[in-house]
Amino acid sequence: MKRVIGIPANGPELSDTISEHFGHCNYFVGVAVDEYNGYEKAFSSRNEGHSGCMEPVMAMKQKNVTDMIVGGIGGRPFIGCQQLGIKLHQGVIGSSLEDNIQYLLDGKLKPMSGSTCGGSNQHGH
Repeated sequence: MKRVIGIPANGPELSDTISEHFGHCNYFVGVAVDEYNGYEKAFSSRNEGHSGCMEPVMAMKQKNVTDMIVGGIGGRPFIGCQQLGIKLHQGVIGSSLEDNIQYLLDGKLKPMSGSTCGGSNQHGH
């Protein structure tokens, strides 16, 4: 099975930086990874907002995302990813998507064990 990594991003290119918050990113970018850890951009979708926390999670599942590299994520989307079998990895905020992808492929990103955004006072929501 091909691995597809989804990343909430500040822009649509692999040279753009990872977003600090899953649901409030500007774009979702996906890369397809082959069995030799070669990768190419598979999609970039503008985040048009959402009415429920699970909408972006379901959108990633529909794009066959198997892993997500995130800067931060709330409780409901975190649980949703777990329920749908999407593995979450703690990204390096301030680094490019390309750097974060390479960190993941090199085994340098930690799996997330819980949400990192707690409530309406954080990240402007």
